[in-house]
Amino acid sequence: MKRRNLKIAICGLLALAALLSVFASGAVFAKGANHSIKASGSVTVSSKKASAPAAVEHTVNVKSLPVEKSAPAVNHRQSLFFSGSKYAAAKKAAATNKNAPAGKGAMVDPGNTKSGIFGFNGMADSATICPYFGGCQPPDMALATSPQFVLQGVNTSYAIYDTAGHILVGPINDQAWYGTPNPLPAGCDPAGPFLSDPRAFYDPNTGLFWTATLQVESAAFGVGVGCNQLSIYWIANLNVNTGIMHVYAFDMTLGGLLNDGADYTQFGFSGSTISFTGNMFNFTTGNYDFAEAQFADKHTMEQGLPVTSAAFFDFFACAAVCVTLDTIQPVETETTAANDPGVQYLVNSFNIFGDPFGNDCFFTACNGFIVWAFDPSNSSIGGAFVSAIGNGPAYVVPANADEPGCFQCVETIDTRITGTPVYSVGGGEPLISFSLDTGVVNGGSAGFPSVVPGVLWGQIQVSHFSSIVVSANLAQSGYVFFTGDRAAFFGAEMQDKNGKMFMVFDTSSANLNPSIMLVSRNASDPLGTIGNAKFIIKGPSATFDSRWGDFEATSYSGGFSNHVWVASQYSVSGDWNTFIARVS
Repeated sequence: MKRRNLKIAICGLLALAALLSVFASGAVFAKGANHSIKASGSVTVSSKKASAPAAVEHTVNVKSLPVEKSAPAVNHRQSLFFSGSKYAAAKKAAATNKNAPAGKGAMVDPGNTKSGIFGFNGMADSATICPYFGGCQPPDMALATSPQFVLQGVNTSYAIYDTAGHILVGPINDQAWYGTPNPLPAGCDPAGPFLSDPRAFYDPNTGLFWTATLQVESAAFGVGVGCNQLSIYWIANLNVNTGIMHVYAFDMTLGGLLNDGADYTQFGFSGSTISFTGNMFNFTTGNYDFAEAQFADKHTMEQGLPVTSAAFFDFFACAAVCVTLDTIQPVETETTAANDPGVQYLVNSFNIFGDPFGNDCFFTACNGFIVWAFDPSNSSIGGAFVSAIGNGPAYVVPANADEPGCFQCVETIDTRITGTPVYSVGGGEPLISFSLDTGVVNGGSAGFPSVVPGVLWGQIQVSHFSSIVVSANLAQSGYVFFTGDRAAFFGAEMQDKNGKMFMVFDTSSANLNPSIMLVSRNASDPLGTIGNAKFIIKGPSATFDSRWGDFEATSYSGGFSNHVWVASQYSVSGDWNTFIARVS
């Protein structure tokens, strides 16, 4: 689920911007202070530190949890799409936006060529896979793979397969998976707790699987209308061999300090840290307020012991103007223990509030990214702006994608980073790989360009020196796009131990049903280049779903097997099915 209510309280934002403007661009972090501030060139970034209550923990055995029985979707047209007038106007105008970045080197359409990639169908829409609505859109995606097992999550269930595609555990509904109690007061929501947006990863260094899902109950969100307001991050680590799973509930309201609920699950890890962030919407107004990040000790959680997280919120970036940040994505740290950076990295693009140089990301293209580093040794966080102005990649809200029989009907989201970014040293350099959706000019004229939805991919070279000093530069980037009206959207990346990067993404056009494709590049390839796309699976039908997704997923099985897996969705009989593939 995601909210895009852009009826922003402008006066409140101006007041916050004025408050932040009192900080000098060279300000430094004072230990124990309420703000952590880092200047990088002309951009200053900041956040507020807060105290979080202890998480609530319990332990279960997933092999004893009830398995769902198959049932057809009865309400699969249920949509969770939210938008504001400015967003809708930008989407409508995006196909001819003369400010969209120009692409070079469109992907070659492979036609009906079969890729030969091994894979199998995962979960599909049904009344039991998505019991809250009796079917749902979109599936979203969670994926975690070891040399022996494949764990998949969708809205709102988990299942575990062997690597040949045989189901071993589940599907198990999220409420049973986490042991989530029904919201209070009793009977306030007959559908039970509202849980959505799964993420997952496998930690090759410990052999544990991790999952995360958000719960929210709030009339402002349109769920749990008669229930007590709450916002919980449910996080679990699982030993698939034994079935033992430690489950934690983290309060995103910080014990009632915040009158906000979290949306859009974002989940990552390093050698010592579990990180989770959310886009916080006000319980009273329903408007977006700020991003929140929490960091918990991974080793403590692995043992099922009590844990209290470090919390930060109200992330800002200031230059010509000050902008509120959203979707600050923690990275998956896919390294050996010896190569762990010792910090938890996060990265964000600019989105609904524009960039700090005055671009709005809706009609004028935004530039740049911010890399953050949380230091568990002193519970501090710092950030660095990664400049992309002049010779770097720009990005702007894309149009929705075409499909057979319907023009701009398949959702492509905004300019946030969607798939979980990945930190790796496989190519010899410490790189964070990421992508986001953008409009890309693929033809037409300067006055009336032809703009298609495309994917901006990039790799940021990063290093961390102290609690506030982060050094980062954009090592390379590029656009994945096609000619004609063919769209590319919802990219997700993974690197292997040799530095080869894979990206799965969705695609559709007036002549192509929603399908799944893959691109890859070797570490030795020329900078900014990526190989031609190939199909993982082609959709046999168009979709009637107005919502197509929030994110797709990748996973790495570790250096011994060195396998990269991906999961995405395609359209079958008008609804979504998912496909899981091993691509290396």
